Amino acid sequence: MKAGSRPQYYRIRRMVQMVREGAETGYLANSSDFMKEFEVSRRTVARDLDFLRDEERAPLAYDEALHGFRLTDETYALPPVSITRREAFSFGLARKLLAHYEGTPLHMDMRSVLDKIAESLAGDITVEPAWLSEHVGVLPEDRVRIDPEVWARLAGFVERREALRATYQTFDGRVSEYVLHPYHLLAYHGNWYVLALNTAKDQIATFALSRFRQIAATGHIFTRPADFNAETYAKQAFGIVGGEAPIKVRLLFESKLAVYITERDWHPSQEFQMNPDGRVEMRLETTGRKELVRWILSWMPDVKVLEPESLRDRIAEKLRDGLRAQESRNTRASMSSSPATCNNSAVQSP
Repeated sequence: MKAGSRPQYYRIRRMVQMVREGAETGYLANSSDFMKEFEVSRRTVARDLDFLRDEERAPLAYDEALHGFRLTDETYALPPVSITRREAFSFGLARKLLAHYEGTPLHMDMRSVLDKIAESLAGDITVEPAWLSEHVGVLPEDRVRIDPEVWARLAGFVERREALRATYQTFDGRVSEYVLHPYHLLAYHGNWYVLALNTAKDQIATFALSRFRQIAATGHIFTRPADFNAETYAKQAFGIVGGEAPIKVRLLFESKLAVYITERDWHPSQEFQMNPDGRVEMRLETTGRKELVRWILSWMPDVKVLEPESLRDRIAEKLRDGLRAQESRNTRASMSSSPATCNNSAVQSP
C-alpha cells in the first residue's frame, strides 16, 4: 500500500508513535515530518491532528523551542480498535494459515505483526474463536526448507539492484555458475523464487532460492528494464516457469473431469467450451512449456492435446519414455524375484 493511501486510523496511530519516539530521541516530529511520512498534504495532517485532539482526547502540545509535538501525559494511549465477529473470524483464520509456514523466513515477522494487531483490538469478540480451532482446519501445502540467510541476502540484492555471482543446482541436479541480475522475489507452491536476468543468455529465468549453493556480491549495480513487470511475467507463464515464446494451447478433457477442471483458475488466459458429449475443451496461451507438460501428464489418460502439434508430440514422447522406464523396471523386478536355477553338476555328491 502506498503511503498516501494509508487510512486515517493508521496515520493517527503512527503519529502518536512518532511523537513518543521523539520524546526518547530528542527530535520532535512536526507537521512537515508527518507530511513526508504519509505523503499527504498539510491540510490532511491538520485534520488528523484535530481528530487526535478532539475525538481521541490526545494530550498533544506543540513545543515552540524544539519545533515539534509532544505528549503532555506520557501515559496516554489510543483506545483499542474494535472489529466485527466476521473480521475476528478472518483474523483468527489468518493466524492458523500462518502457522503452516513456521520455519520459513517471514514467519517470525508476520507473527509479530499479527500479535501487535491483536494487542490493539478491543471488544468482547475474541480474536480466535474457540470453535475455529475445533471445527476449521487448513491442510498445509508441501513446502521447501529455505535458509533464512539466503532469503535475506537475495532480498538485499533485489532491493539494491546489485548483480550477484551464484553457484546454483538446477532441477535435474547439475551445478552451474551464473551471474544474475535479480529483479523480483516470488512465492509459489511452498517455495520462494527469484526472477533474474541470466547474463550469459541475456534471458530472464526463474531460480529457486532453495537451490542456491553459494552467493557472492559483484558490486555492480544494474538498471532494471523499464518494461519489466513481474505480474505480467507470472501471468504469461504456466506455474512458475516462463520466458519462452508464447503458444496457444487447446486441450480436451473427458467428461468425468469437466467439473473439476472448469471450477478452478489454472491460468489467467483460460477459456472453456462444453461439448454436447460432456467433454470440455480448454484454451489458453502461455510462455511456460515445462510445467504445462507436467500438468498435462498428470491428467493422463483423460486429456488429449488438440493444439499445438509440437506440444502433442512432446507429451507422446514423455509417455513413451515413461512406458519404457516402467517396462524396464518390471523386467528387472521379475528377474530378481525368479527362483535361482540350480547347476546340477555343481551340487552332485563326490
